Amino acid sequence: MERNSYRNEVIEGEIIVFAEKSLYSKDAVFKCMYWYGDKFHVSVSEADSTAYRIVLKPNDTLQFESVDLELFRQKLERDLIDFNLRDIVTKETRNVRDLLIAKAFSNGEFEELPPGEVSDPVGFTTDILH
Repeated sequence: MERNSYRNEVIEGEIIVFAEKSLYSKDAVFKCMYWYGDKFHVSVSEADSTAYRIVLKPNDTLQFESVDLELFRQKLERDLIDFNLRDIVTKETRNVRDLLIAKAFSNGEFEELPPGEVSDPVGFTTDILH
């Protein structure tokens, strides 16, 4: 299957970035775009079945130079990676987080004494030392 080759760029005062669906989750894309809403009108659409097309157009009240828009484009590319990584970590640690929350709200139902003695919680003491 031939892959489309998209180019992230600044064209006529708009930032255009593509995010491959095989690499970036929809959740990560939208979480990332939220933080650009104060300076830009954000548009996310499907370029095709393999990629999202993201367009940032500066709000009417703001004026940016081309060099500034290029810096925002680079920042957006980094932020997409950041938010996608956050999404991956959240999914991978969901079970641990759920267990911690359950433990926190268990009202002592699952309280167990740890093995060993308080003076030797790891259990390194041997009979030779006593």
